[in-house]
Amino acid sequence: MKLVDKVIYKKRSNVDSSEEEREIDNLVYKLYNLSNEEIKVVEGNN
Repeated sequence: MKLVDKVIYKKRSNVDSSEEEREIDNLVYKLYNLSNEEIKVVEGNN
């Protein structure tokens, strides 16, 4: 099962999907080669 499918399934089942969502976030950060400072801005931790 793909990460997105897991998130959708868990959301529909009212189950915490934060672990999968975090994994997706990390994949996107890596895809765009974001620095730690840029990640902080994206996450609102600036």
